[in-house]
Amino acid sequence: MQRMLDRLGLPYGAFDFVVTPEGQWRFLEVNPSGQYGFIEQATGLRITAAICDYLEGAGQ
Repeated sequence: MQRMLDRLGLPYGAFDFVVTPEGQWRFLEVNPSGQYGFIEQATGLRITAAICDYLEGAGQ
């Protein structure tokens, strides 16, 4: 995924996948402004804070 972000020149992207009935993962798209709030709420992970830190240069 990081290689794709690098190639597209994106600092962040939300990757969308589906899983077939046979259990195979299929890539759909990468969205440069995708939503992740539902994951943050469900898991308690600090995704917004991590993205902000990265964009402010703390991830460099």
